[in-house]
Amino acid sequence: MLKRSLQIAKEDGVTGLGSQAAAFAYRRGLRRLLPTSGYVRYAGIPIDERKWGDRIVPLLWTRGLNDSPDYESALVAALKEQVRSGDRIVVVGGGVGVTAAIAALQTGPSGEVICYEGASEYVKKVKRTADLNGVSDRMTVRHAVVARSISVWGTEPDRETVAPTDLPDCDVLELDCEGAEVDIIQEMTIRPRAVLVETHGVYGATTPLVASSMEEIGYTVSHLGVAEPQLETYCEENDIRVLVGVQKREHPSS
Repeated sequence: MLKRSLQIAKEDGVTGLGSQAAAFAYRRGLRRLLPTSGYVRYAGIPIDERKWGDRIVPLLWTRGLNDSPDYESALVAALKEQVRSGDRIVVVGGGVGVTAAIAALQTGPSGEVICYEGASEYVKKVKRTADLNGVSDRMTVRHAVVARSISVWGTEPDRETVAPTDLPDCDVLELDCEGAEVDIIQEMTIRPRAVLVETHGVYGATTPLVASSMEEIGYTVSHLGVAEPQLETYCEENDIRVLVGVQKREHPSS
């Protein structure tokens, strides 16, 4: 903490350090005591409570607490198209829990979601989002990475590593795991009805490689474009796109 504080003071001066310290104190202390005035929503679902003070403090103090209606829009669209009532869904890469919660809402009370998340603080976020959306009863969150850790956001103490061959049977598999997508597709033994993948060319999981790997194990692949249209330039530069693979036997003409 001291090292980080000295770095901020060096880069932004004492004023900048004071501002960041105040923001930290607000988010970690005072904010928790304030009354709730609504919810922060990503892709239309609540992920956190909105507090009364959020309206009056500087925007810097509430970064990450602004609505994001188009968050993970391509994956969300794919889940809404592919998930059926009663499905079992496996999500690799939980993030803040948006896609896992939407999958749980889509599959309904008779379905199940198993979510793997490698960072301990994001495991808490996934569970929080599940609670806010009333789907905790049908979601299991495991603190784990699948295949290998390439670029896990946050810290990951005590997390486990799950082999792709140990993934449970499911109807829909979602992969958003910062580069481990190819390893998982090539090594997994399950064959879900649909596989949804966010590619990460920046980490070696390029869109052409992911698509060809899916086709090699019997999937017809369609491209949904960049992962988040509001970040189109960033997604284009880093090859972050969404692919949907459907088992060929699902197509009557095949």
